[in-house]
Amino acid sequence: MSQEKFGLNNMSIFKKFVALSFAVISTFLLSLSPFLINSFVKVDSISPPIWATILVNVSWIAFLVTFILPTTFFTTYAVLGRTSRRYRENAPALAIPIGITILAILLIYYFPINVISWISYLVISLSFVAFLLMVKNNEGARYPLLSIYEIVNGGTLPKVSVVIPAYNEELSIADAVESVLNQTYPNIEVIVVDDGSTDNTLKIVSKYVKMNNGQVKLIRHERNLGKFEALNSGVKLADGEYVYHMDADTVLSSDNIEKMLALFNNKKMGAAASMVSISNDENILTRLQTIEYLFEQLIVRYGQSLSNNVIICPGAGCIYKKEAVEGEYISDRTVTEDADYTFKIRRNGWKIGQEVDAVSFTEAPRNFSAFTKQRVRWLYGVLQTIRIHRWSLKDPWVIWAWLGYILTPISMIILLSIPVLGIVLGQSYLAYFLPYALMSFTIFFISRAIPLALYRHHDKTSLLLYLPLYIFYNAYLSIITLYTFLAWITRRGVKIKYGSRRIHAK
Repeated sequence: MSQEKFGLNNMSIFKKFVALSFAVISTFLLSLSPFLINSFVKVDSISPPIWATILVNVSWIAFLVTFILPTTFFTTYAVLGRTSRRYRENAPALAIPIGITILAILLIYYFPINVISWISYLVISLSFVAFLLMVKNNEGARYPLLSIYEIVNGGTLPKVSVVIPAYNEELSIADAVESVLNQTYPNIEVIVVDDGSTDNTLKIVSKYVKMNNGQVKLIRHERNLGKFEALNSGVKLADGEYVYHMDADTVLSSDNIEKMLALFNNKKMGAAASMVSISNDENILTRLQTIEYLFEQLIVRYGQSLSNNVIICPGAGCIYKKEAVEGEYISDRTVTEDADYTFKIRRNGWKIGQEVDAVSFTEAPRNFSAFTKQRVRWLYGVLQTIRIHRWSLKDPWVIWAWLGYILTPISMIILLSIPVLGIVLGQSYLAYFLPYALMSFTIFFISRAIPLALYRHHDKTSLLLYLPLYIFYNAYLSIITLYTFLAWITRRGVKIKYGSRRIHAK
C-alpha cells in the first residue's frame, strides 16, 4: 500500500470518526433539550395521560436514532469532505471558529443567564467574522483539482463513447446530442440507440449522423426491446476506453466529461457518477424533488464517494471504464438496471466515485401520478438489486439503504403522530410537544439547506422557501417507501410501465 493511499484512508477514517463523534454528542444533547425546555414552561394544564407521555418518550428516542443521529452524521461527514476538498491542509483551521460558535450556542441554550448569554452572543459574532476572514484569505490558496490534461501529461487523451438509449424522445434527443458534441473534452463519440421509436427520433438523429463525419453513430432496433438492450447494443459498438451512459432527456454541462475523467487517476476506479440536477424545476413538485436530489447527492452520495464507495451510478449521467465492464451484461432482472449494473462492478472489486461539479440536467416528473410511478420503480428496483446482491449487505452504506425502507416510514409516522396527539389531547399537549418539534425541524431544515449552498451553480437558494412543504413531500415519499417494501416482502410485486413494456416486477 502506497503512503498516499494510506494517508487518504486515514483521512477518511478520521473524518468518519469526527462526524460520528459530533453526531453522537449532538444527538445526546438534543435528547435532553425537551426536558430542559419543559422545565421552564409554566402551564398548569399540561397533564397528558401516562400512555401519551410514554408514547412521546419512546417515539422521541426512536426518532433520535432513526433520523437525528444518521442525518447529523451524513451532513457533518459531507461538509468535512467538501471543506477538505476545497482547502486541503488549511481545512482544519476552519473548525476553530465553528467549534467556538457551537460551544457558545450550547452555553446560551443550557445556561440562559444574562451575563453568560451576552458574552456568548459576542463570541458568536466574533467567530462569524473570523470565519468569513479565514474563508476570504484561503480562497487564494484554494486547492485546484487534478485535471485529465495533467494526468495524461501531454499524452493521448482517452476516447469516451457516449451511449444514449432513446425511445420516442423527439422532444429532447437533439438537446442531449448537442450537449455531448459541445463538451470541452475533445475525444468523444456519440452512439444513439433508437429503441423502436414510433415518432421522429430516428429522423432527428440521422441528421446528426450526416453532419458530424462519423462522430455520431446510430443503431436502430426495429421494435422496442427495453432500455437495458439499448444500452447493451451501444456498449458493443463503443470503441472508447470509457463508456458514458446518459438518458435521452438529459443535458450535460459543457465540462461534465472532462471533470469526471479526472477521477480515473485512481487506477482502481471502475465507474463514476455525475451530479444530476433537475432542469424543469418550474412547479412546486419539481422544486421539492430538486431539494431531495441535492440532499441525496451532495450529502449522502458524496459521503459514499469520500471512500469511493458509491452504491448506484444514475442512468442520467455516469461513466464506466471499459475494462471494468468487460463481459458484464446489462440485465432486465430488476427494474433499475443502473443499480444492478453498478453492484456488478462493485462485486468485481472496482471503486465507484462521484464528481459533484460534473453536472447533468434531467427532467423530473411534473405531476404526482408520474412521480409516484417513477419512485415505485426506483424503490422496488433497489430492493430487487439488494436481494440479488446479498454479498453487499456487509457494506454499511447498503445496510443503511435497506434499513431505510423500514426506518424512513417509522420515523415519519412517529413525527406526525405527536402533533396529531396534540390535536386530540388539546393545546396543553401541543405546548408539551413544542420542544420536540423545534429540535426535529431544526435538524431537518439545516440538513436540507446546506446542499443548496454546496451546489455548484448556486442558483437554488430560493428553494429555502419550500422547506416547510418539503416535510409533507418527505411524508409522501415515506408512504411510497412503505408500500414498495410491503409489496416486496409479501412477494406481491408491483406493476409498472417502463418504455413500451408493462412489467409485473416481483
